[in-house]
Amino acid sequence: MTAATPQAKPRLEWVDAGKGLAITLVAMYHSASWLLGAGFEIDGWRQVNEALSSLRMPLFFMLAGLFAAKWLTASWRALWRSKLSLFVWVFLVWEVIGSAVFLLGLTMKGQPINLVGTIRDLVVSPIAPRFELWFIWALAIFFVVAKLIRRIDWRIQLVVAGVCSATALSGWETANIGWSGSIKYCFFFLAGLYLKDAVFRLSRARVGVLLVTLMVSWVAVSAVVAVFGLRWVPGLYFVNCVLGVVTGVTVSRWLARIPRLVSIGSNTLPVYLTHTPLIIVMAYLLALLARVTPIAVVAPGLPPVLAGLAIAGSLLISGAAMRGPARVLYEAPGFLRGPTPAPTRGRHADVR
Repeated sequence: MTAATPQAKPRLEWVDAGKGLAITLVAMYHSASWLLGAGFEIDGWRQVNEALSSLRMPLFFMLAGLFAAKWLTASWRALWRSKLSLFVWVFLVWEVIGSAVFLLGLTMKGQPINLVGTIRDLVVSPIAPRFELWFIWALAIFFVVAKLIRRIDWRIQLVVAGVCSATALSGWETANIGWSGSIKYCFFFLAGLYLKDAVFRLSRARVGVLLVTLMVSWVAVSAVVAVFGLRWVPGLYFVNCVLGVVTGVTVSRWLARIPRLVSIGSNTLPVYLTHTPLIIVMAYLLALLARVTPIAVVAPGLPPVLAGLAIAGSLLISGAAMRGPARVLYEAPGFLRGPTPAPTRGRHADVR
């Protein structure tokens, strides 16, 4: 008799809603940034994105770490096949795509194109990531490091990571966006990993005075930090980000009622990979249109429109790609993943 295939565990809708919220805010940020680069007068979006920054990436990384515990005890082979090979492959593929589209963005901004410099940056990108792909790079690093240090007391890990993140979030920057981002958000990945039970309790907690106070505090601190530029105050922005995660988890419970957002959150990788090139192309076309048609009056409303179109376009493109050879844009090829492990008697060898 053939062993029954175990059913996949049901997804938690609030987690997918949280991921959907985070990727939507990321797309909004990139939309505003490239529209500003195209010359549109939407300065108010700088403050909006500044205020929301304490929620989008901390929440994203915390949710990424939430279900990472199984990989600490899985074999390196299983981790490579299921996680790392995908991260490595899509990072390399989309670094090439991103570099090509970035040249279009430079043209839109009226900046000179340096092909030699672009190729050089592309070659060194595996150790010095570029564009928004630093997130994929950082995730791969986090999974590897978390597995390597798994025998160290988790409380020590969180304290050390918290000090590093607080320092980096207080204005200390490295020479590369990926290096800086990894230090800034390592605490939140480990918090999702080791404080999973606390996060789930928060997701089920009654929204009482304490939670409302924390959420209002996040709004207030975010506004003050954004308006007065206080990120440099030691530890303040780190606290702001912790409050942002609490707010993000709480809000995600309500957003789980929006099926479309949950659907986006369950498929964030293609959105993360594809949305910026689409935004650059749309911003470039809008910049051309602005030369012949006065569209400045609607410019303040463009960031959410571009973000929505970029997310929808990303899902359409990835959906079409996955039905043919172009699936290699979003899926590691078999030769990189390695051979599929043979199932043992009565159970599956792959770690779920």
